[in-house]
Amino acid sequence: MKGEESDHYWPGTVMGLGVFFSLISALTVMPWTVIPPELLLRVLLGLCFIGNLVPLIIVGARLGMARLEFFLFNLIAVGPVVTSVLLWLNFLLHGPREDTVHAVARTEQGGTLITYVFSDDLLAEYPFARSTYKDWNATVGSHVRVSLADGLFGFPVVLRKEPLAGMP
Repeated sequence: MKGEESDHYWPGTVMGLGVFFSLISALTVMPWTVIPPELLLRVLLGLCFIGNLVPLIIVGARLGMARLEFFLFNLIAVGPVVTSVLLWLNFLLHGPREDTVHAVARTEQGGTLITYVFSDDLLAEYPFARSTYKDWNATVGSHVRVSLADGLFGFPVVLRKEPLAGMP
């Protein structure tokens, strides 16, 4: 109905929840997933804009959305939420874990994070996957036990980083 003011608030609520859920996922599951940042950005952008390929008349009008509202809904809610759900599924539904012990060449401490630099260059291109919060581990050992597993979509996930202080 043209000219009538819309009185629905659910798209805005879903957009707000989408931003919140995406921020939580970016701080938790994204650093644990060993995926190139460029690929993750491409997936996010693709999912943000793929909903706009669906004709507005078919979906947006049925949901009672205006053109701009439909565009923003796809950009702020659909893309980030679907990307976050895919990351969580990859992390939670993983294969058997593999524990390996790696020597620590050095640690980089900044703010609340400790980033391990391994002598065998494990996860060298993924600094967030090598980082842990200072509060989680009181010890910084000469070796770290790293638990990796292949996720649901084939991207490895870091399940655990445990410093081993007693190793030579």
